[in-house]
Amino acid sequence: MMLHAPNIALFVIAGCLAILGVLAALPISLPIPSLGDNNAAWYIFTGWFLLSAGVVLPDRSRPQGDSSQG
Repeated sequence: MMLHAPNIALFVIAGCLAILGVLAALPISLPIPSLGDNNAAWYIFTGWFLLSAGVVLPDRSRPQGDSSQG
């Protein structure tokens, strides 16, 4: 299986979701109403899923036959 680097925007979105999930699991109050203890695992899972999907999906900016690393 060929793995590719994810898009930088997808990487940032997945990182933000993971951080929100970790912050939701901590015993602190955040000013975001939908960020509760029940949703913390879903935020982390969604961040992980987006990042893993971005790694598996092919890079569309390169031609199909180009296998160069640079």
